[in-house]
Amino acid sequence: MALSDRIRKIINERGLKQKTFAKSINVTDSFISKLLRDESGMANSTALLVEELYGYSKEWILTGREPKMLAGKGRNVTGLQKQIIAAIGNMEEHELRAMYSFIESLKKLVVRPYKEQKAR
Repeated sequence: MALSDRIRKIINERGLKQKTFAKSINVTDSFISKLLRDESGMANSTALLVEELYGYSKEWILTGREPKMLAGKGRNVTGLQKQIIAAIGNMEEHELRAMYSFIESLKKLVVRPYKEQKAR
């Protein structure tokens, strides 16, 4: 089964219109048309977003390898989360490491004051 067939299957199984599906994953309708005609591939980050939104395994979307569905996936993702997932997909390894360090430092800043307030 080709990528185009898997994308078509997702759209059909979820009862979506092509335009609605495109908007939900921050791509254009014409990009989805190209996917469905086997004229384009899908980025890892876009497949990850489909996984998060609809529960279809990123691996299945990109390669056809089972499992098709992942338990606990298929949730609502905000517009900002979609933008972040798309941006991360375009980052190089050193940029990802810097981003991860930044996130970890934010966790420490946010958690520490809360714990200090709770201890009082």
